[in-house]
Amino acid sequence: MKKSSFFLVALASVSFALTVPLTVNTTSSPITYAKSTKRVAGKAVAKAIRRSPDLNPTASVRKYPAYIYDKYWKVFDRWYNVQSMSAPGVFKKHTARVYVANKALKSYTYAAMNNWNKALKVKAFKVGTKAHHTMTVGFKNAGTGDGSWDGYYITSKLYINYNFFDNANYLPAVYKAITGKSLPSGDQPNSAAYKSVYDTYWKSVITHELGHSLSLDHTPYSNDIMEADSGTKSGDAKYSWHSTKVVDDSYAIFTDKLSSRDINRAKLTRILGYW
Repeated sequence: MKKSSFFLVALASVSFALTVPLTVNTTSSPITYAKSTKRVAGKAVAKAIRRSPDLNPTASVRKYPAYIYDKYWKVFDRWYNVQSMSAPGVFKKHTARVYVANKALKSYTYAAMNNWNKALKVKAFKVGTKAHHTMTVGFKNAGTGDGSWDGYYITSKLYINYNFFDNANYLPAVYKAITGKSLPSGDQPNSAAYKSVYDTYWKSVITHELGHSLSLDHTPYSNDIMEADSGTKSGDAKYSWHSTKVVDDSYAIFTDKLSSRDINRAKLTRILGYW
C-alpha cells in the first residue's frame, strides 16, 4: 500500500542481527512441495541469509531444495519482508490475469505489468477480460486526509485513489515531500515535462501495488519500487524504520525502475509458493 497525506514513500536503514535460528522447526506451510533427497543443514541456510545483502535474497539464498522453504518459510518471510498477500487462485501456474475496469488506468497498468514480466523473465501478469480475470484494477475514493493512500492492494483487487490521480496539486506536493526539491514544471500541469513525471509516477504506484500481489512487503530503500515511509518490525518485517535511506539520490517512485532487491524478493516469493 502507498499511504499518502501529500506524502508517499520513504525509507531508512537499521542494523539487525539474525535472531531467529534456522535450526529450529517452524510450523509447516499449507503449500505442498515436491520432496527432495538432498538434505541441507539449517545452519547452512542461516549462514547464507546472514551473508546476503539487507532484504535481498540473492541466488545463494534461493538455491536450496524445496523442503527448506517449506520448513523455514516463517524465517524467510521475516528476513526478507515478504508474506502471502494474494488470495488462492489469483496466480494460476504463476500467472495472474488482470482486468482494468477504468480506461484511464489501462496504459499505466499494462506498463507496470510489463515491468515485472520483463524483470522476472516470466509472464507473471497477463491481460484479462471482464469475464476472464483473477485480479482487477480500478478507482476508489480513499479521501485526502490522514489515512488516505494513492494505491492499495488487497487479496485480488488493486485500487487507485481517484482523489489524487487527477489532482494537479498532488504530484508537486509528493515530489517535494520525498526529495526535498520542487518539481520542475510543477506549476505547469499541462506541460510535456509535467506529464512525463506524472505518467512515470502512476506507473510506479501500480508497479508497487503489483509487487504486493507478488507478496512483497515494504523496504526502507529509496531505490526500491517497494519503498515506504515507515515500517514496523513484525513476523514478516525484519526491523522498524522511520526515515528514508536514500540510495544514490535515486527514488524509484519517480523512475519506475525495479531494483535487484525488488526482483530477487519476487523470485523468492515464487519459490515460497506465494504466487
